[in-house]
Amino acid sequence: MKRPFHLELQTTRVTDAAFGGQTALDGHRLTVARAEIEALVLADPRIASAEVEIARPGESARIVHCLDAIEPRVKAAGPGCAFPGFLGGTETVGRGVTARLAGLSVMTASRYPQPFSGLLAAREAIVDMSGPAALYSPFSRIINLVLSLAPQPGTVHITDNHDYDDAVRRAGLLVADRLARLALGREPDETTVFDFSAREPSLPNVAYFYQAQGQGPMADTYLYGRTIENLVPTLIHPGEVMDGALVSGVHVYSCFKNPTYLHQNNPIIWELQARHGQDLNFVGVILNRGHNYTQMEKERSSYWAAKLAGLLEADGVILTAEGGGNSAIDMMLACKFMEQAGIKTTLLSYESAGADGRDFPLFYSVPEADAVVSVGSDSERVALPRVERVIGGDFLLDPSTGSGRTPAIGPLEIGMYYLYCAINQLGANVLAGRQF
Repeated sequence: MKRPFHLELQTTRVTDAAFGGQTALDGHRLTVARAEIEALVLADPRIASAEVEIARPGESARIVHCLDAIEPRVKAAGPGCAFPGFLGGTETVGRGVTARLAGLSVMTASRYPQPFSGLLAAREAIVDMSGPAALYSPFSRIINLVLSLAPQPGTVHITDNHDYDDAVRRAGLLVADRLARLALGREPDETTVFDFSAREPSLPNVAYFYQAQGQGPMADTYLYGRTIENLVPTLIHPGEVMDGALVSGVHVYSCFKNPTYLHQNNPIIWELQARHGQDLNFVGVILNRGHNYTQMEKERSSYWAAKLAGLLEADGVILTAEGGGNSAIDMMLACKFMEQAGIKTTLLSYESAGADGRDFPLFYSVPEADAVVSVGSDSERVALPRVERVIGGDFLLDPSTGSGRTPAIGPLEIGMYYLYCAINQLGANVLAGRQF
């Protein structure tokens, strides 16, 4: 029997990291040669400077201007490469063997060379490694190798923010690839198999509607190296997602964004993989572009998603989205049309109920959405204490001007909106709402 999508994900865990004379992995301890990593990044003439820092769980450290986070992964066997379309060709991935360094992210942090205006502006994004705000980000619980970058000012190497954003993205992916290669040839701590070719006829078929942001520069998701602009709902194998086919370019909504790390470690896919053949059949992923701009485009996309769920013979679908209110309509309409087709649905969504919790919590809803999991409210405010160390910049970002005057070291009070992945709709955080 042919198994065109059989992926073995080999995990090597990193439990400590420090700087040293060479980049190496001794047991579960990572040593990073700072000069080597900086030189790798600075090979791109669009980047003027690169400071490399390590942020560990429990430290009195605050990371600001967070853009993306990537888990180190590399192909050990089989076709394609990790992060296809960026670090290699666009051959389909999700097959063979991929090595990963778990417990570690490569995080990029930077400001952009030109001021922003309008909706699609890079906003502040903060991770606290300790204290009350550490509860709200999944990245406070792992080691982060932070690349604090600056653009080349006033040269032909930088044409606009979009050009510099590409440089930052490639820097993070290159460093992640470099570190992941340390796992090659080692005995992994564990191996997880992503292969859903065998199904148990007595179990229900469950699909995953995976909506990513595709709104324009600073709010794009990349599929095999290209943005998902104008994408209609598309079938994608779960192994492709776990193998780096999706790369984030979303910087506008820090609290509910899906960084590359969470695409690689999508909690819904991990859970469905673990339960496949036990109490359900995981029959596939429907990748959807959020933020369609007209009612016709939204209905067209949502009908299409319901059609694909039917082609997969799904009995149930789990739906997640990325982004603000516009994207909620896309997800809710997909829910509506699936339910009308006789397919049961469950949604994950953030709430926006106001500071006192009395406003209507969902931007848009449909009667068919009768099973909704809350991942928290974007309206809360959080007090951040003074920290010993700030990584990424001395002042918080003012998205309207690209500058800022608020000292990042604290103490300060901010909205949940600016905490990195605080109400991530993939369920990667620890916040939830319960109705009694």
